[in-house]
Amino acid sequence: MLKILNSLQDLSPGGFAVRAVLVGLMLYFLSRKLPRRSAGQFAGYDFVFFWMMGGLTASPLYDPKINFADTITAISTVYFWHHAIAYLAVKSRLLARIIYGRPVVLIEGGKIVHQNMRSALFNTELLLSELRTMDAGNLNEVECAVLETNGHVSVIKKSHAQNVTPRDLQILTPAIAPPTVVIDDGKVMEENLANMNHDEKWLKDQLNKYGVFRPADVYFASVDGSGQLYYSVKKPSS
Repeated sequence: MLKILNSLQDLSPGGFAVRAVLVGLMLYFLSRKLPRRSAGQFAGYDFVFFWMMGGLTASPLYDPKINFADTITAISTVYFWHHAIAYLAVKSRLLARIIYGRPVVLIEGGKIVHQNMRSALFNTELLLSELRTMDAGNLNEVECAVLETNGHVSVIKKSHAQNVTPRDLQILTPAIAPPTVVIDDGKVMEENLANMNHDEKWLKDQLNKYGVFRPADVYFASVDGSGQLYYSVKKPSS
């Protein structure tokens, strides 16, 4: 067993399988400790880290001569520095600016800032594409657009182009509570119903209004904060 982890001239199929399992375990445990960010929030050093980790972790599978102990040492070193950089960026605004960079203003006061566009290597076609994804395809409606450090473009519309909110109309609105699941794959969640001061009979009465007579026929159902029922029935098996 230990020979499989050492440097080898040739690797048998069984040895390859053992190394593959160990590589998978390493990737799993490493991923559990990574900073929790969405894909669009990764900084440049994050991508460098992923490229290096991918190559280092998979190297024992492609080259039997690579010792697993050397691989673990290299992975541990890269992993330590990745966390150290992320920690320093949290503790110091100056280091955060150095590591992540600074946002770049692309549109200011409704006007495109050509100098910033050139320095960021951001062409107008890309800018218009980003604005459309933010529901701001009309440049006349854009007050400010900023290229964030994660590569996304943030948009602030002019006051006359912004959506009207209940606050603007001075309308009082109730607090929004998250929906409560009452049926999951045909199973009635009795505890959740009890927490809302309802029972299964109430749920059946609500479903009957929509022509659904058996909770077992419902794939998913939930009740929102206003008491509105949402349901989705199972498709009949073919």
